[in-house]
Amino acid sequence: MQTSPTKITDIIFPKDIPNGLIIALIIGCLLLGLASLRIGNDLQGWLNVIENWLLMLLILPTATATVALPFKYRDPTFELKLVYYLGMFVAFLFTLAKLRYW
Repeated sequence: MQTSPTKITDIIFPKDIPNGLIIALIIGCLLLGLASLRIGNDLQGWLNVIENWLLMLLILPTATATVALPFKYRDPTFELKLVYYLGMFVAFLFTLAKLRYW
């Protein structure tokens, strides 16, 4: 029987990676998303920022974790949180590469 985590940090952060590294990744994604404001500070610029944030913090990490679900089915000790943060890191690198061509 598995016990439920008592702290919110146990739910959010995987136990194998330092919490500061995950926080730095999230802050880096948020700051990199603000790069869209160089196009303009009007509504279109902020819509681009929100789009980048959704892409980096939600869409690509969730897609990566969804693709990894068969691994969780086969091995119950497999942590999907690690795959989610891997997807966030890949989205961070993708956005960095995208900024080269802006």
